[in-house]
Amino acid sequence: LEKLLARLDTSTTATVVYRETTQRSLVKALGWRITAGLVTFFSSLMFTKGNLRVALAIVSSDFLSKSGTMFIGERLWNKSNVGRSSKGTDNVARSFAKAIVWRLFAMVNTMCVAGFLTGGAAAAAKIATFDGIVKTTLMVTYDQMWNRVDWGKELENVAGDGI
Repeated sequence: LEKLLARLDTSTTATVVYRETTQRSLVKALGWRITAGLVTFFSSLMFTKGNLRVALAIVSSDFLSKSGTMFIGERLWNKSNVGRSSKGTDNVARSFAKAIVWRLFAMVNTMCVAGFLTGGAAAAAKIATFDGIVKTTLMVTYDQMWNRVDWGKELENVAGDGI
């Protein structure tokens, strides 16, 4: 009861904010990697003229290299509450900023891997560009959908604005 009253007490200088649990960040990252992997698989097939071996190699490399970095990115974004409501939801601008930052990193990663595996810069650039455009939009939608899921959000009292 004391904890509940402390949360309702507005006379304190602490701000109540939501933070994501590690498990939530992990599930979000893995869910995104599966979604993104499907896009990369189809774009790789399209721009390698149906080369299944190369498409699978690109998707496998992407999954392995980006799963950990996506999780780390989610944990870093969790440290800031800019663009996050008092109920723990991200506004569209925050989701867009997250998508742009992540997609810049991911495009370079995909271009390097695809260039190595296809042996050509043209196919790699097409795969990375197509992925960047499709996945940026898809990632904002994915992030906004996660706003509707309360699982893995925790209340935390912080001083100041939570940044």
